[in-house]
Amino acid sequence: MSTDAGQSPASAVLEIQLIISNDLRNGVSYPLMNTLAIMYTTLSFQTGRHWAVTASIFLMLAATAPSAMLPDAKPRDFPANAGRHVISIRRDAADEIQKKMITAAEVAVPDKRALQMALGDTPVAGDENQWWYQEQLGIRIPFAITGAAVEYYSKLIDGYQKQAFKRYMEPSSKLDYHAGVAFHQAFEIEGKTFKDVHVVVMKLTFSENFAATTTEGMEFKKQRTVVLDAKGTVLAVSGDGPTEVPVLAI
Repeated sequence: MSTDAGQSPASAVLEIQLIISNDLRNGVSYPLMNTLAIMYTTLSFQTGRHWAVTASIFLMLAATAPSAMLPDAKPRDFPANAGRHVISIRRDAADEIQKKMITAAEVAVPDKRALQMALGDTPVAGDENQWWYQEQLGIRIPFAITGAAVEYYSKLIDGYQKQAFKRYMEPSSKLDYHAGVAFHQAFEIEGKTFKDVHVVVMKLTFSENFAATTTEGMEFKKQRTVVLDAKGTVLAVSGDGPTEVPVLAI
């Protein structure tokens, strides 16, 4: 999908996706319909070189609404349930050199000028290792995947594992992070070619449903590629930038 730079929101492309929510339909009986659909629309428009999400609207459709969502429904008590909050962190390294490369990639901070552009009028925090650029539902949203970002989401879900909730539906959350590294005699990225380099690819997926707030949830995915020389010096980074975060609401 593409639009011309500077295209107004009114003429932007409207994307509609239909998502079936397993979490919401578990244990719910539907006389006329056995699934609950969540439809969200995301209106996006291009400003300069970046895509900006201007709206994420979730509409809940059901022939018969589950009891948890009826107007007179009340939140229920859910005891701590670690099984509903999953942390998966994998760093694949065949030897000490590859471990060193992954570590170097994870400590590489995003470009401060690019980060400030994403922050807008908000100044960069005093943290020299800042990797986030905004918050949604009180949760930091990544501008770049770093080791500090992985630690942040891991600690967040670790807290959910030990927490009792009062919610309309039982909360869940998940962190899936994978870092891998490979040596390349020649590697091209963003129009540049590098010789005899190590390339680290980092992939992070985070989701939470009704854990941060009573009636909302979110999910996002992000990938970062870091090119390093034999000494572990960062030569190039790709994937840093604003992250699209659809927000679900019931």
